[in-house]
Amino acid sequence: MKLYGSITSPFVRRIRFICSEMGIPFTLVDTMTEAGQKELRDKNPLWKVPYVEIDDVKIWDSHTIIDYLFETKGSGNFRPKSGPHHYREANLQTAIDQALDNAILIFYLNKEGIKPDAAPYLTKNALRISSILNYIKQELNGNFFFTDGKVGLSEIALYTTLDWIRFRSVLPVEEDPIFAGFLNFHGQNKSWKETAPK
Repeated sequence: MKLYGSITSPFVRRIRFICSEMGIPFTLVDTMTEAGQKELRDKNPLWKVPYVEIDDVKIWDSHTIIDYLFETKGSGNFRPKSGPHHYREANLQTAIDQALDNAILIFYLNKEGIKPDAAPYLTKNALRISSILNYIKQELNGNFFFTDGKVGLSEIALYTTLDWIRFRSVLPVEEDPIFAGFLNFHGQNKSWKETAPK
């Protein structure tokens, strides 16, 4: 498997974490290099990561990549996608991804000197992150979203999102005791340590 992306991307990190946990070998093409970026743009019309090539299969969305891995390799020790929890977990992932997308936007605009209060749309985006994070805190049962005590796609999405927000200093999520507890609990995992952004 050839995985295109950067070690700082939270979406790429989800794939790297799953591969690490399930023992799936891959080669990382660093798209932060000029050669890696050129190869990505030549092959992927979205110019986005993660992008994978697995034999003749080419996939350029993290959710679809994970679907493919679970369908072809099984779900290992992760909570499977099917079951009565599926739609709730899908809603959680959608909410978390929306918060992450908005946080990424704020991060890059801030680098350009544009603050969230520069336009009503940006202010709304910042407020949406707070709304989602408050909802997520209410949905967490300790360190998991479900009572099975298994890591599933919603926990993976939340960990990568919170850790990226912390890494990029977008919001002080580590000051919230619920999120700090979640990060500390899951952060002991060897695969999370090995895939940490640098």
